[in-house]
Amino acid sequence: MTNRAWKACTRAVVAIAVGVLALTTGVTAASASSSARASLIDVTHGPFDLVLSGNGARTAAPADDPITAFHGFSTFQKLVIQSQGFDLEGEIHGRLRSYNFKALYQVYNLPSSDSWKVWVFSFKHDSSRSVLKETFRNEQLIDVNIDLKFHVAAANLRGVSSLRIGFETLRLEFNGTTKDFTVVNGASGGAKDQNNNDVPVDFQPV
Repeated sequence: MTNRAWKACTRAVVAIAVGVLALTTGVTAASASSSARASLIDVTHGPFDLVLSGNGARTAAPADDPITAFHGFSTFQKLVIQSQGFDLEGEIHGRLRSYNFKALYQVYNLPSSDSWKVWVFSFKHDSSRSVLKETFRNEQLIDVNIDLKFHVAAANLRGVSSLRIGFETLRLEFNGTTKDFTVVNGASGGAKDQNNNDVPVDFQPV
């Protein structure tokens, strides 16, 4: 089989195997009709690491409840790599149920294309987090339509036998309530291999 034919076959197989996943920067709430057509994505959250706890600099009242942030890699699809020396390409389509990360970004006037790390930097330097807390209280789960192409270079697949493709999720806890905001943009997406090492992935909207 020629390299071109093999890659075409790979794209077809991956597009079927990864039939449900997530998107890049253009996230919008799904309409009722389109949501009904798309399959719901089964997201698996990995361990969450603490970002920072507390109210920031104490400009708020001492009795004010703290808001705590965590981050973790959320797997949208697991793939088995059976051949080495070839690029991996595919398309991902589906419907994601999540709290809207864009609302968190708007608290700090950040573009929705920014990495989750930029939000974390802003969060750590927020002196009161009063706006963030109000946003947290008001946020409800939404459905997000996903249409995404991904590409992993062959050089990044050396020694890789399995791949978990996904995006970072920001988890916030406040007043006994936990909400997960999956950051579905290209700067916050990637993959993990069988040893939990990062594997670069190029995401593009379909």
